Amino acid sequence: MDVVMAKILPFKGILYDEEKIGALRDVVAPPYDVISEHDRQVFFERHPRNVVRLILSKGEPGDTEQNNRYTRAAECFRTWLEKRVLKQDLEPALYLTEMDFSSDHEIRTRLGFICLVRLEDFEKGKILPHEKTFSATKADRLRLMEACNANFSPIFSLFSDPNQAVVGPLRLWMQGVAPDIDFEEHVGYRHRLWRVRDETIWRSVADNLAEQPLFIADGHHRYETALNFRNQMVAKTGVFDPNAPYNFVMMYLNSMQDPGLLLRPVHRLLCRVDQTAMDAFVDRAKECFDVEIMAADSIYAGAVRADFLAKIRNGAEQGIIGAVIREHKALYVLRVKKDVMDQGFGNTMPGPVRKLDVTIATKLVLGNILGFDEAALDDEKRIMYTSRTPKAFQAVQTGGCDAALILNPTRLSHVEEVSRAGLIMPRKSTYFFPKVLSGLVMNKIGAEIQSM
Repeated sequence: MDVVMAKILPFKGILYDEEKIGALRDVVAPPYDVISEHDRQVFFERHPRNVVRLILSKGEPGDTEQNNRYTRAAECFRTWLEKRVLKQDLEPALYLTEMDFSSDHEIRTRLGFICLVRLEDFEKGKILPHEKTFSATKADRLRLMEACNANFSPIFSLFSDPNQAVVGPLRLWMQGVAPDIDFEEHVGYRHRLWRVRDETIWRSVADNLAEQPLFIADGHHRYETALNFRNQMVAKTGVFDPNAPYNFVMMYLNSMQDPGLLLRPVHRLLCRVDQTAMDAFVDRAKECFDVEIMAADSIYAGAVRADFLAKIRNGAEQGIIGAVIREHKALYVLRVKKDVMDQGFGNTMPGPVRKLDVTIATKLVLGNILGFDEAALDDEKRIMYTSRTPKAFQAVQTGGCDAALILNPTRLSHVEEVSRAGLIMPRKSTYFFPKVLSGLVMNKIGAEIQSM
């Protein structure tokens, strides 16, 4: 494999003008893929310039190819730039960010920075994915990029920095330097941002990251979309220019050793499940799982649910999955039988992927027991996802879905192992928490690339 250095550059970011919009907390939002319909309406009503109008604009009756939610997003972007609601920095910078957030009643802090990274095809081994993507989502994101020529949300990627060669100089630089931006989100998380314009720092960061891979944590769809957009531009011009603006994408980079880096579980919410499969769930499950049935008058009662969740948590990395099924008066703890995955998939699936809880859930529960084929697995209306366990229970209880699979989080060590091996996990295998904000810094793809 040819060695391809990861190219990391400062850029002239586009940021909201606080004098024009007021409080930054009113215009930022999480990435599009965790915004529900209810949340989108909240963001629309919160501020007329909220970034949701760019990343997840609404469709309207009578939309056409010439007038639709993508063209409306592009018009908002153009107008906000013209009116200086959004302003592009005159000088390039790395955008150093620090956020304080609460998890399990503890305040944590995560440090990262936003920059441009040259796009690399996955097979080159410099930028590594870890999970499969959805076809419809990539098509949606490509239409938005074609309309707007911009990155509104940074891709969240990781690097290994055990000796703090990358973050050490950044932490030293920021000592005694007041942040350019300091605000608190509506959810209570505090964000600080510094523009790093010191070329010595730029080179230190770039040099220390040049010979190691970057691991995509969150934003696989956006990264693959950026590759597709680049390929379109190359096809149009007939020339591949490695320094062209479309050959770079905005990324938020975070150290794997950062104590503020957390992963949460990604539970599966299943819709339109075949009734026969649900009725036969226990019998089918017993073929490949040891099934513990936790019966109760109400499976949603606190004590029953707490015991159920404790059994799952205590079975982390042991192939234990929880199942909640509509109209069943029991909760199910599924413990995969020894050698079942090896016997069924040993010749077709590498070990690092085969042992994962998300793979066991996908292949055995979704595939063998419930009969989901590949088209169903690629259908985000058939399978929805949440990191919040109460939401999963509520979805089954209210009839919003037919069943829920309760999983443990995938470990960071497994993400690294799978990525380095050039393998891919099932869709939505990880939930890195907290998400990186959309709208804090943006990148116009047509902007001049800073040389370094």
